[in-house]
Amino acid sequence: MDSNNSKNNNEKTPYEVLGVDEGASFEDIQRARDIKVKEAGEDLILKAKIESSFDKLLMGSLKARQSGNVSFAAESASQKEKQVNQILNNNFPLLSKIKQINKVDNNSNQNTFPKISIPSFDNFLIKLSFGILFLILLLISPDSNNRLLLSISTIILTYIQIRSGKRFISSLGWSVTFLSIGLIFGGLFETNSFIQELSNNSLSIEKIKSIPAIIILWIGVICL
Repeated sequence: MDSNNSKNNNEKTPYEVLGVDEGASFEDIQRARDIKVKEAGEDLILKAKIESSFDKLLMGSLKARQSGNVSFAAESASQKEKQVNQILNNNFPLLSKIKQINKVDNNSNQNTFPKISIPSFDNFLIKLSFGILFLILLLISPDSNNRLLLSISTIILTYIQIRSGKRFISSLGWSVTFLSIGLIFGGLFETNSFIQELSNNSLSIEKIKSIPAIIILWIGVICL
């Protein structure tokens, strides 16, 4: 009898040895293994067969994970989640609609708001290019924009100093100092006869006074 049982067990698959269906969860397989081991009693050969079948299923689960397939636990959890969702959809349709609306809102928010990144100003050529751009804007824009361009340049200089590790008050103080020095130089140019003649031909006095200030501010940006 024992030999016949061992022959029959040798012909069985690991699922049949443990008495579980294919695709059973890991908990069901482990529970079936424990029950079969108790039923085997003192039959060491049958116990070895049971343990071997359990190990084969366990290795199969690990290989499935490595190859990207769904494991026993993940599959059973997915089935349970589907069952819960079906119950909610059948008994609480309003709740399922609210969940769908939240998902749509999250996706729309991610697609609606663009990512805004502040220029790093780490590259020398980038700093120089922005400095030339601001100088050109100062020359071609109306006099009403002079203060705006000087204010933006002062803020950029403050930002560069803060990024280098200085405190905000100290950075702002140095930026205002650079601006003041530039405006003082601009005031000195105002009394120059050549500058007065130039202002009569092309540039206004306000623009000429602002040019040294914006140049000194951007020298600070480039050097820091």
